[in-house]
Amino acid sequence: MKLKTLGAPLLCVALALQAGCAVHTPVARAADSRIEVGFSPDAGAEALVLKVIASAHHTIRLAGYLFTSRPVVRALIAAERRGVDVRILIDDRGNRDAASRAAIRLVVNAGIPTRVISAYAIHHDTYIIVDGHSTATGSFNYTHAAAHSNSENVLVVWNDPTVAAQYLAHWESRWDQGITVETAH
Repeated sequence: MKLKTLGAPLLCVALALQAGCAVHTPVARAADSRIEVGFSPDAGAEALVLKVIASAHHTIRLAGYLFTSRPVVRALIAAERRGVDVRILIDDRGNRDAASRAAIRLVVNAGIPTRVISAYAIHHDTYIIVDGHSTATGSFNYTHAAAHSNSENVLVVWNDPTVAAQYLAHWESRWDQGITVETAH
């Protein structure tokens, strides 16, 4: 599993692509920011997601479409147990199967506030914001298939509060539209 770290050139391409997609706030790169990427099924995407979760000291805000990954569930519960404020927001309709219900039950019963959202045809946002400074985004769904079968990607912008703030504002707007999942038995 080889993870790649890329610098300013990739960020410039990503920001140029975003410019055509109604970015509301210009993104200025922090001096000590860096970019790291991973791909699946064979180039470190899941490992990078787990690294992001493990890096949290204060907060994790996860937005996801599908949610069945046992390693991701374990990492989120471990973060909560070490005192990180973890909150999960996932698509409602995409997470009604047995595997999703089991994953949701584990995090909710561990005390992690979890909401489902059905305000959109699909809540396909897939990202994690850690400590208000780092953001993981990409196509990687939090599932076994994403890690082992699908061609997916993760891009992490480490230590860039400006990028993280934009994702956090979006996350909060969706969180407000979500419905709390009560303790599951």
